[in-house]
Amino acid sequence: MAAINAKAAVKAAKDAFFELYEDDLPTAMALEEVEKTEECGRELWAVTLGFDRDKNVAIKTVNGIGAIFNPAVSEIEHRVYKTLFIDAESGEFVRMDIRQVQ
Repeated sequence: MAAINAKAAVKAAKDAFFELYEDDLPTAMALEEVEKTEECGRELWAVTLGFDRDKNVAIKTVNGIGAIFNPAVSEIEHRVYKTLFIDAESGEFVRMDIRQVQ
């Protein structure tokens, strides 16, 4: 039986996430998924968090007119998902994976 519940696992995941990203905090964070799983005989909570990130993207234009409508570098916002794994017994952070969305 797990020592921590889903709510405690989400709090532990958010705490670990904010500690890892303290110098570059994301925006519009939301809880996306929570699931209890087992890995190598160890119970884990898999907590997926989604957030927005700004990314600089260079855009090449074909002619001078295109440069008016598409500046050389623009900010493109995109949604990123990370799954944080929390030990279900101790509540300790185990690892963080990129969650690919199809």
